[in-house]
Amino acid sequence: MRTFFNQFLGGETTLECIPKIEIMRKEQMGTLLGYNIEANLDGSSKDPQLILDQTQHVLLSIEAQGKLAKKFWPDTSATGGDNRFWVRIKLTGLLPHPVALYRGSNAILKAREEKGLDKDVPYPGLPHDGDWEAALNGKGVTDSDRQQLLGLQATMETIASKARDNNVRIVIDAEQSWYQPVIDSLTDELMQKYNTLDGPATCIASFQAYLRRYPQLLDQQIQRADKKGYKLLFKQVRGAYMVTEAERWKKEGREGEGPVWATKAETDASFNYGIKKTLLTVANQLHKTGHSRISVVFATHNSISIDLGIQLLQEYGLAKHKEDEDRLIVSREVAGSIAFAQLYGMKDDLTNRITGSITTDGGFPLVVKRDEVELLPKG
Repeated sequence: MRTFFNQFLGGETTLECIPKIEIMRKEQMGTLLGYNIEANLDGSSKDPQLILDQTQHVLLSIEAQGKLAKKFWPDTSATGGDNRFWVRIKLTGLLPHPVALYRGSNAILKAREEKGLDKDVPYPGLPHDGDWEAALNGKGVTDSDRQQLLGLQATMETIASKARDNNVRIVIDAEQSWYQPVIDSLTDELMQKYNTLDGPATCIASFQAYLRRYPQLLDQQIQRADKKGYKLLFKQVRGAYMVTEAERWKKEGREGEGPVWATKAETDASFNYGIKKTLLTVANQLHKTGHSRISVVFATHNSISIDLGIQLLQEYGLAKHKEDEDRLIVSREVAGSIAFAQLYGMKDDLTNRITGSITTDGGFPLVVKRDEVELLPKG
């Protein structure tokens, strides 16, 4: 256990992680610090006291990352407000009964259907105005569900406010598709409030490319952020719940194709579409205004996607060669808009491949390592 722990987990507490975070930063790597807290796959309940304790750990992690940010990258004005000291959140780990997310999500889907929305969008659809109200007051939502969702909202407001005060970005993880409408809705509400164009942007959404909705979701989210006037921050992943997604779809007797692409090739194409669409949008925004309203982190262990991202950075004019430098160089403004990510203790060859191929003006990290904190039992 200890060998595994040292290889893949940063520490048992935030303080234990700090020396490793400092070492990585000196090697031009940012960190995404997160506690392993989420709902059990069977949706069983969690002890409310445990949730309170875990929330406090998250808040302490934000404070610790904020202190490190002031030490290593105090001025974020040239990097879009980012310092690459982040904290990860899983919403299913922050309320006692995940079934509240399930019933709230079903209420959102019913409300969208009644409005004629998402007719041509695969499950679980796209975020829309009115979703959060439907989650709280829609069909099938109990008083207990409502109180839990309001409690979750209050918890996330506390976390987001703490993060903004410490200039630390929080990554709100995507989870199982049957919880995702509520997660999408709450994340959307938080981005509109905490990612304003005239202040530091705080909340990073997570988009799963293995969901068949993803190309439509990405297009909609870019347009939605432009229309409503906030900065779109997101982490793009492939997805981690393929088996349970298929099992759930079959168990519930749903008709048609499930939410996940049927083949790896389709998922890869979806992920690579996200790379192309996002980098081209960033390039167009920078060309037009000198600033980007998007910040993305491509979280992947796939070398083909990494190579594509680096290739397109150069093709779209976001990275250039300079004399006496073998690596491509990106400006700080570009660097603040784009990152790659791998898990701590895994795929260091890919991490080294990125840092060996491309760098930034001033040494701002282009790679973020996800550093886990695991509260292991004592004794």
